[in-house]
Amino acid sequence: MVTRDEFRAAMGNFATGVTVITTTDDQGQPHAMTANSFTSVCLEPPVILLCVAHGTHTYGFVEKSGLFGVNILDRDQEDVGAYFAKRPEDRTGDVAVSYSEGDNGIPTLDNSMVFMGCRVVGSHVYGDHTVYMA
Repeated sequence: MVTRDEFRAAMGNFATGVTVITTTDDQGQPHAMTANSFTSVCLEPPVILLCVAHGTHTYGFVEKSGLFGVNILDRDQEDVGAYFAKRPEDRTGDVAVSYSEGDNGIPTLDNSMVFMGCRVVGSHVYGDHTVYMA
């Protein structure tokens, strides 16, 4: 069996697309995080799978509202993905970020390649993450 650090290092070598998950807090303020644990599950009905760590600031807002947006980034948005991969208190730099209101009030990250408004239809807690189906 591999250790946690070995597993993290191994998975870090797996190339995936980058998405930014957006949601709102109780006051309607946008919150976002980078997630690469995203995949399609089926086409009919359209369902996606997303894993969110319990230690992230976004987790509680998704858990409470059951709504989130998936913003698929374009190749030239690497700086945006890196920005939202950091904790909110560590986000520095001159990355320009703006939002528009999307489906059901879910914030849409402006200039993302694709946006999907999602409603949670199922979830499963596994270790330090929740796996959401939406």
